[in-house]
Amino acid sequence: MKTVYFTAVLLVLATMTGCGMAKKSSAQDVLSGMESYSARAEVTYISNKGENTCDTVQYAKKDGRYRIDTLAPEEYKGISVIYDGKLVWQTVAGEKYKIKVASNNTERALPLLYSFWENHSRSAEDAAVTTSARPGGRVTVLEADIPGGSRTFAAEKLWFDEEKGVPERLVVFNDEGKEKIVVKFADFKYNENIEDSVFSPIEQSKKEE
Repeated sequence: MKTVYFTAVLLVLATMTGCGMAKKSSAQDVLSGMESYSARAEVTYISNKGENTCDTVQYAKKDGRYRIDTLAPEEYKGISVIYDGKLVWQTVAGEKYKIKVASNNTERALPLLYSFWENHSRSAEDAAVTTSARPGGRVTVLEADIPGGSRTFAAEKLWFDEEKGVPERLVVFNDEGKEKIVVKFADFKYNENIEDSVFSPIEQSKKEE
């Protein structure tokens, strides 16, 4: 039951003061050179029924493959969503079955940094990039429109810590400017040597047997 509910959450739910516009920020330089990454990510899905927060680990590569492992809450712990480049799979740790969910789609990948960067790059000339000072350093906010014309998921912003050189927070908004998905990143690592088996539900099942 928890497997079906978690899949539904992923499918359905999936103030800085600016000091000027930049043609290209260091954040853009870093993200454009990103071949892969791993990170802890606290993901909150917001709907008219309330909020649902999951503590996850993300693994992703530039070619589009990704894996999201859920660590908490307890009812979702051990659930993994894997995109192998063709299909999305859902697996549960300790159980010998896996579910072929569907082909990949925009909404499913919204909590991922690569999804934002693809949307931002697609409209780079029009996308806002604002860098401002704050106690302890500077932050750059990058914006992007989400293609497809969805009222639920219309635009997004990424907050990037210029001193640490890592993304802090990603927020997806609806067409009224209300937050629908909030992602808080931690332990972010660029260009990790992630084995291909991480993105294979079959190989992962063999390791758990």
